[in-house]
Amino acid sequence: MPKNPFKQPIKREEPPIKEMEKKLEKAEKMVEEVEERWIEEFEIVEKSVKELKRLWEENEGKIKRRYEIFSFFSSLSLPEVPSSLLERISNKFLKEFDWEKFERRRHLDKDLGLFLSAFLKKNVENYILSQKRKGLKEDQIKPIEVYLKVRRALIILSMLGCQNHAKLHLIIEGDSRDFTGTKMQNGEIVVKGDCGNWIGEEMQGGKIIVEGNCEYGIGEGMQGGKIIVERNCGDNTGIGMQDGEIVVKGDCGNWIGEEMQGGKIIVEGNCGGCAGKYMQGGELNIKGEVESFDKSAFSSNNQGTIIWKRTKIWENGDWTKEGKEMKEKGEIPV
Repeated sequence: MPKNPFKQPIKREEPPIKEMEKKLEKAEKMVEEVEERWIEEFEIVEKSVKELKRLWEENEGKIKRRYEIFSFFSSLSLPEVPSSLLERISNKFLKEFDWEKFERRRHLDKDLGLFLSAFLKKNVENYILSQKRKGLKEDQIKPIEVYLKVRRALIILSMLGCQNHAKLHLIIEGDSRDFTGTKMQNGEIVVKGDCGNWIGEEMQGGKIIVEGNCEYGIGEGMQGGKIIVERNCGDNTGIGMQDGEIVVKGDCGNWIGEEMQGGKIIVEGNCGGCAGKYMQGGELNIKGEVESFDKSAFSSNNQGTIIWKRTKIWENGDWTKEGKEMKEKGEIPV
């Protein structure tokens, strides 16, 4: 039987030795570069964590007044590190923090939170400057993502995200401890689990997502951005806020929107007493029950808007038609 003329033997030619040597040499060079970069990064992380520990131990407790602590920490010679290493350095610092040494120290939760916030903000600002030197505009600069692990902390940290920079995307892993509060610059902060007080204080932009409960003072003095709380908040939510938006999917404590000047607060659940105390502007929207509104919320000084149970009852210094009717019927708790 004649052989199939279409079947030809397949010739397998081995690549030239020189070509194989070039590829091997290139691979070895890549491995060396990776090893050198890993060693360099390891040294930067170790050195930076050591420096953070030193700065904390030398300066903690020096400033007692709350409103001066953040600026004091920001003025320190905090380590300047590559943006890609911020997450590793922050987590290693927390993991190696001497909790037993400072276990009984007062206000450790907020001071340590401010210390970390100052470290992150300084390095994000340096990152922004470096990107602008390359010719990038603000809207072209990508945010830095930092996943902060706080499960091993013996305390629930407060003051996280203080003056959060617009280009910091901070994800905070909480420890889901039971909530012990009362009744109840663009980037993104995500808090998993319960967190402490004054989250997002003086926030200038971006987003904070709290997957759990917050204690009191969330968004105090907030100037922009958005905070979303998946569960409940303590007292003084949005106190003194000037702009931005706070959304609480659960309940809030007392004095919500106190001294509020602008922005918007939306509460899906119920609120405690003295809601809208000394409110001057902005929008307070409470969809559930209210223990009581403060009388000052319904004065001519309040040029803002109050919405209760999906009905607008106050606007621009006076009662709305619906609000006046509810007031005459004694339906508004004051």
